[in-house]
Amino acid sequence: MVRINSKALVLWMALVLASLGSAAASSPVYLAQLTCLNTMDCCIRKEPLTAAQRCGASSSEIAEALNGVKVLHEATQPEAATLKEEASEQESAQAGEASEASDEPSECTGQKHHIISRPIAEELEKHATLRGLYKPRDERFVTRAKDKESHCGYQKWHRDVDNEVIQWLKEEVKATPSQFEQLLREIYARPNMRRRFPHGF
Repeated sequence: MVRINSKALVLWMALVLASLGSAAASSPVYLAQLTCLNTMDCCIRKEPLTAAQRCGASSSEIAEALNGVKVLHEATQPEAATLKEEASEQESAQAGEASEASDEPSECTGQKHHIISRPIAEELEKHATLRGLYKPRDERFVTRAKDKESHCGYQKWHRDVDNEVIQWLKEEVKATPSQFEQLLREIYARPNMRRRFPHGF
């Protein structure tokens, strides 16, 4: 059986892990999750500090296995950076789409809220009985928000209201203008909406 100085092994592993860079600090490296080349390799990756005793691994085998981990980590870093960049670009695009859907500036200051949003207006144009009666951001259907936090941009509550109204329009194919407007009044009379828009609609 090969004897390895455990202090030297710990020091060497610290150097290897430190060489993995700052990415290792933000996203931990789990050696056991990586694909193994062979049984010895798996045994070393599972518990590298005790690999000599448990697996009968030599110091060169341990070094080779851990070096393979380092090489694999370095090879995947450019891919990880690319994925982060793509995710950031996708978030920016989604924020831009949301802003376009509401036609709100990204840094809004006003509290004017148009009840007929663009998504609702698009669905109204497909509706059998309501087509042509309403337009996006129709000035006849405007309310005031309590403050900037209550209404700025295309928030989740706004998307939820849009989805609810669109679903209602799809189900109520013979709805009249008065029925549609009554739905809007009911939505804006709800307690959570009254907190945002004290005057309702």
